[in-house]
Amino acid sequence: MNSAQRLLILLLCWLLSVAAVAAAPQRVVSINLCTDQLLLMLAGPDQISSISHLAIEPESSFMAEQASRYPVNHSKAEELLALKPDLIVAGQYSASRMVRLMKELGYRVETFPIVNDLEGIRAAISRMAALLGKPKRGKQLIAQMQQRLAAARLNRPKVKPGAAIYQPNGYTSGSNTLQDVALTLAGWKNVAATMGIDGYSTIDLESLLLARPQQLFSSAYAPGTQSRAQQQLNHPALKRSTQGREIVNIDYRYWICGGPMITEAVDQLQKSLPR
Repeated sequence: MNSAQRLLILLLCWLLSVAAVAAAPQRVVSINLCTDQLLLMLAGPDQISSISHLAIEPESSFMAEQASRYPVNHSKAEELLALKPDLIVAGQYSASRMVRLMKELGYRVETFPIVNDLEGIRAAISRMAALLGKPKRGKQLIAQMQQRLAAARLNRPKVKPGAAIYQPNGYTSGSNTLQDVALTLAGWKNVAATMGIDGYSTIDLESLLLARPQQLFSSAYAPGTQSRAQQQLNHPALKRSTQGREIVNIDYRYWICGGPMITEAVDQLQKSLPR
């Protein structure tokens, strides 16, 4: 290949990169907490026109601080029409009638499915990055996540102790949930999954005690409150079954949505492993 050919290839690559930047959406609106997170992580600061009002709530949003810099919406068509978005990103179950209306009006709407495993997290990051014209940023984010998870794997015990997620009203997380993924990656055995519980379901107190988890974890969505449902977590039999270990709270924002923040949950879960 001579110098003229090399120069031509470099010129073509440059033109393609310029075209990709020009084609990237510049007025992106998110109407779902989980798409908020990915948008805030991957978009250029001038690409975001609005995120959902849930993005600024620190209990549920991992990106609450960053979200406070942008206008919020409440998933209403009149709000979105005023923003004149060139891309709307939504969740699988986001206001379906409004999403349908925006599509009928000719707006581009991309919906993201619920994520419950690492493959889904990687796919969601890659897809959002591609939509924003930021594929390199997506690859970097995935690589950083993978690096942290690889480090966590080195700290897992050979024999996994039993643990369970236990929420107010007896809700737990079985297989095919992000909580199960995080527990497994951290080095715990999710007793709810071994009992055949799939997804999010309730577990009665007797079944939980018979499963004999060494540690219980919970996620307080409204810390500082004490409802009847929350008081169930203080049942003395629970502490006896875990030999006096207190229930450990893992912030809800680490696994309410699928994203690289799952690594924060894994880190906290590992800190509670018996040594």
